[in-house]
Amino acid sequence: MAPLRALALALLAVSGAALAQAPAGAPAYKALRYEEDYRYLQDPGADATRRDAWDPVKYIGLGAPNAYLSLGGEIRERFENYSAANFGTPGREADGYLLHRILLHADLHAGERLRAFVQLGNQLAPGKDVAVPPYEDRLDLQQAFIDARLPLSGTASADPNLRIGRQEMAFGSQRLVSVRDAPNVRRAFDGVRLGGNANDIRIDAFATRPVLLQAGNFDDHANHAQGFWGVYTTFPRSIVPASGLDLYYLGFDNSRALYSIGAGAERRHSVGGRIFGSHGRWDWDWEALAQFGSFGRQDLRAWGVSTDTGYAFAVAAWQARAGLKATVGSGDKDPGDGRLGTYGGLFPKLAYFNQAGLLGTANVMDLQPSLTLRPTATLRLTVSWDFIWRQTTGDAVYTATSVPIAGTAGRPGRYTGSQLAFDVFWQVGRHVAVNAGLVHVEVAPVLRTAGGRNTNFTYLAAAYTF
Repeated sequence: MAPLRALALALLAVSGAALAQAPAGAPAYKALRYEEDYRYLQDPGADATRRDAWDPVKYIGLGAPNAYLSLGGEIRERFENYSAANFGTPGREADGYLLHRILLHADLHAGERLRAFVQLGNQLAPGKDVAVPPYEDRLDLQQAFIDARLPLSGTASADPNLRIGRQEMAFGSQRLVSVRDAPNVRRAFDGVRLGGNANDIRIDAFATRPVLLQAGNFDDHANHAQGFWGVYTTFPRSIVPASGLDLYYLGFDNSRALYSIGAGAERRHSVGGRIFGSHGRWDWDWEALAQFGSFGRQDLRAWGVSTDTGYAFAVAAWQARAGLKATVGSGDKDPGDGRLGTYGGLFPKLAYFNQAGLLGTANVMDLQPSLTLRPTATLRLTVSWDFIWRQTTGDAVYTATSVPIAGTAGRPGRYTGSQLAFDVFWQVGRHVAVNAGLVHVEVAPVLRTAGGRNTNFTYLAAAYTF
């Protein structure tokens, strides 16, 4: 209870400070902090009524045109409790702990064409049974890259940008490439990325290795067992009215891949598309992809489909959205046919279905109705209910980190279980966000016979961003 009391006191303190300092009309902070632009502060006399307490460090002029330094960061405290971690398999007991995270960054612009971005991270997990990455990373470079605008035209803002170094990446709906904000240490990649706009089409090409996290100080490095490369393109329009379109190719090498049929070297190619948009009260986000390649001496053939469709309406003075998500990730039907059919989720959100993050997208069929209520513009209440099956009983049940749960492959019964989730998100002010929730997981016989049991997950988090 001591961490909870400390967290509650911290919430009261920072919430009061945020309410006192939040300026009207100031831009919201972004999930990818390097996307923020504070050049609107270069005129010290402009918009004086919107001045924020942190504005003096958000734009520090360096004398030359378009040369400035911007400083920022985030402090997040999050309490989590599992009544049975990993469904209690194998033999896991309850686990309650505090997740502490501090991120500090410096963004240096040396003119219109050259930029350097550095972000340090301190992440701890006091009270956790096993505090290892991605829960703990005491002090390290979260990001450190250089941007250079290639001089291909007369306008720097229209030229493609070459990025070299450690960087966070997120594409589309983040089903395949996400920063992984939960559980604690955000995901980053070491490598090269070239991105830009051709007319109104966005194109990003990259060649990277995921960062291999270590729990100590400045000991993270590129994971040489894995390689990740690809091209991601976003079109503002598609053949579906009022919709944008993403088309992509993603390549992934993993010399230590693990599936229910065993371990081995994997090369997986993913080709897919995503259609997203809104019209009237309706919104949609639909994605499908095919995967091919090799696993050891076997061929690899897999596929995945995911949809999220919603309808907005009013309940008295509240805004509401009824949503329906459907996800299918293929499984390996026959472990003896010389071909791996298990879908690979690459680098998704670990909290893919809900904040508990217990199940992944491999060998899964999921149906998730939800209802979101907004009593105010800053408060969001969501209830959702997942119903989960295996795509094939020949393959295992997979965790959110794509690890097969021992004893589930080949077991009869497709039904895996259900997950009922309640979430509350409150944007207290520009700087402070608070969220909390509860997930109850009912396991089916396929997990119960492997030692799993029903699980309750609760969390309470607060973040101060500047």
